[in-house]
Amino acid sequence: DAVVPGNHDFNYGQERLVAAAKFAEQYTDLRILAANVLNEKGEMVFQPYQLYYYDGFTVGVIGATSPDTETKTHPKNVQGLSFMSDAAVYGAQALVDEVRERADYVIVLAHLGLDTDGSYGVTSKFVAENLKGIDLIVDGHSHSVLENGLRVGDTLIVSAGEYMKNVGVVEIAVRNGKASGEYAFLVPASEVKDPSTSELARWAGIKEVAADPAVTAYVESQKKALASITSKVVAYTPVKLDGARENVRTKPTNLGNMIAEAMVEATGADAALTNGGGIRASIAAGDVTRGDIITVLPFNNTVVVVEVTGQDLYDALEWGYSRLPESNGGFPQTDNLTIVYSRFSDPGNRIKRLLINGKSVDRNATYKLATNDFMAAGGDGYTMLDRPIVMYGRGLDEVLTDYMVKNNKK
Repeated sequence: DAVVPGNHDFNYGQERLVAAAKFAEQYTDLRILAANVLNEKGEMVFQPYQLYYYDGFTVGVIGATSPDTETKTHPKNVQGLSFMSDAAVYGAQALVDEVRERADYVIVLAHLGLDTDGSYGVTSKFVAENLKGIDLIVDGHSHSVLENGLRVGDTLIVSAGEYMKNVGVVEIAVRNGKASGEYAFLVPASEVKDPSTSELARWAGIKEVAADPAVTAYVESQKKALASITSKVVAYTPVKLDGARENVRTKPTNLGNMIAEAMVEATGADAALTNGGGIRASIAAGDVTRGDIITVLPFNNTVVVVEVTGQDLYDALEWGYSRLPESNGGFPQTDNLTIVYSRFSDPGNRIKRLLINGKSVDRNATYKLATNDFMAAGGDGYTMLDRPIVMYGRGLDEVLTDYMVKNNKK
């Protein structure tokens, strides 16, 4: 019925996403909702909310996209757009009040998350604490698993995790046209994959949707074409390479270090820094396929070299380590950088010393830093890396593959 755009939905550019929203509105009942995405004129880019009617009971659904989208996709994808900051959230009360007047039950479909992995700190919990009149927040972005939801004041927050591992269900009790309570739970997707044979699916109200023959045929043809590429063995690793979300966003891992080392080797830069959030999976020990590499690095980033000062490096690492112990997509995976830090110091004063190749970093000196094009444009909040690019390299996936072929032998 409705979806809210998340940061990665902008990865192919805002024009394509807006076109998809218009297509959905014209040809389907699906609505793409986002009340806080504004163009340069201050106009809403997407429909802000939609009303749904169920036998005299009206549900209002409002869309809310993360303000951190401006740094969680390549900045060029959202050029000219603005997303509500924390201050603007308070102004959203008027919209909630408007929907509240027209609906018996108010849902916010949110791509906000529960962790403060970004610059603004606008989470679903923050919204529930600061806006009145919201009954339910259906949340995404942080991949949080809330078995029975999280109650914040009068608002219930639900989140089903990631990658369709769970189906989230919220049962709303309605008496005399008014909601009297909710019960939230998760159903493992594997247990309801075939609703026609699953008692659990029938109990949870999960219905089977007949496959469209034309769509099925097209999908199968594309899968077959891709399989010839993704199944090809391109490298080897003698050990498991750790790209788990909870690790690459909080500490250095062997996969993060390998990617950064590959960037230095490919460019001859003094050091390398790449964001942990750009690493999306681990690689098992053994043969490595092209599909494995694409799964780890799916964003089509390229390696670039920027000239930065030593102070820029200190600022970058301070930013990267500022959110510990919380998870942070901008956590830096590095090579040729020795980082002496204190996680117990206040954010902004955690980096005590930096060394490149064993020598202390001179804050006034200039260094060549290999990074990816997303970060070199200020992505993930690394505005201090938005410096002149002195070298454009190849795709990050190619650079990693070549490094593994050269350095990992059976």
